[in-house]
Amino acid sequence: MKTEGEIISREHIKPSSPTPLEQRTYKLSLLDQIVPPIYVPLVLYYPNLENTPKDPDFISQTTQILRQSLSATLTRFYPLAGRIKDKLSIDCNDEGVPFVVTKFNTRLSDFLKNPDSQVCRGHIPSPLTWAEPGPGSNVALIQVNFFDCGGIAVGSLFLHKVADGVTIGTFMKAWAAAARGSVETVSPDYAAQSFFPQNETMKRESHLFSAMRQYFKFGKTVMRRYVFDALAISALRAKLSSTEGLKQRPSKVEVVSALLWKCFIIASNKSSNNHPTTSLVTHGVNMRRKAEPPFPEHSFGNFVWLVPASSTNDHTDADLENLFSKVRNTISTVDVEFVKRMQGESGFLGYCKNLEESWKGFPENADYLAISSWCNFGLYSIDFGLGRPIWISKCDAGSEVDWPFINVLWLMDTRQGGGIEAWLTLDEHYIEAFDKIQELRDLASVDPSPLDTYSAAPVVPK
Repeated sequence: MKTEGEIISREHIKPSSPTPLEQRTYKLSLLDQIVPPIYVPLVLYYPNLENTPKDPDFISQTTQILRQSLSATLTRFYPLAGRIKDKLSIDCNDEGVPFVVTKFNTRLSDFLKNPDSQVCRGHIPSPLTWAEPGPGSNVALIQVNFFDCGGIAVGSLFLHKVADGVTIGTFMKAWAAAARGSVETVSPDYAAQSFFPQNETMKRESHLFSAMRQYFKFGKTVMRRYVFDALAISALRAKLSSTEGLKQRPSKVEVVSALLWKCFIIASNKSSNNHPTTSLVTHGVNMRRKAEPPFPEHSFGNFVWLVPASSTNDHTDADLENLFSKVRNTISTVDVEFVKRMQGESGFLGYCKNLEESWKGFPENADYLAISSWCNFGLYSIDFGLGRPIWISKCDAGSEVDWPFINVLWLMDTRQGGGIEAWLTLDEHYIEAFDKIQELRDLASVDPSPLDTYSAAPVVPK
């Protein structure tokens, strides 16, 4: 399938009202500082499955609605329309968000029959790269893709230093509401800068995410999507019902993380005679919900902490119950006191203490799987007046060239609710063993078409 469309227009969308002078410099918070300077992709797909005839001016009319609603929304999310000033701040100069409109002479439904992640990357406004953006670089970029059938894909890139997954979701939902003409508006809370003041003297090696670098290894990768429906989640929960000390029902994120970690260990053991004897996973924890009182979900910026869990690679330590307990226990270390310790003028000292405690969980040598969950962010409720998206992509894909970050698991809700779509980018040497694990094949569909489970039924939050 053609991966590049015809560019119809390219412009910068500026906030509909100028940003006040006192808000022109947006300082990153302490929690923003520790996040890697990479761009996060997201694509929402809206097919025209009913083949409803479109007005000849459909593209121009829809583009105008999206353009005007984006401009209005950027007035409240003004850092996204700015440019990187330096490593610690954003110049909120209202230069605007790059906005590209593209036309594909193909049917979106044909792409969705067998989605190719490399093709997905043609639906975002810039190639993905590990290169660090410098001063003057964009904070957010948008590409709206139109297809012959009347389907639409809305692609975006966001600078992770400025926005985590929750903030990205909040912005996209606010933009979509404005496009629908909704009178309800969401105004982001910018209090993170005050609660977690930045530290100008912090060196990069003191960043939380720097701990991962010691586990990086270059290699070629293969990507698989595993879709667990609500019945599969229930089956996994049943397997864990006898877990000692279980007081709270396992979440779907916990059970899928534990299962895929177990499979990762099996694949690691079978793939090489020289594999590490220890396996490590990290989980990103949303600290908004861990504070007391909780920070609002529309709090702008990064509120993520990385927690590690490790296991020896033998069968006694790497069973499902044990791995589930390790995942749950490490997530529980981020509690009210943990978050409070990093707040205020002495917050950097608290950060250093938290960092020291977290680093104790990183073994010297381990096979590493990084887990990130965007579940329960409400992304399938993003409706620009086109209905709910049928599918959401993060554009993760395998690589035929050596890549530095090779074992990555991203978890996302299913459109129907109650399930999980797991995107696993894996060392090519592991994939053969992974594909043979019967327990995984019994519970999950592998690389299914989003059209297979299309339903107009409402999303059921779990």
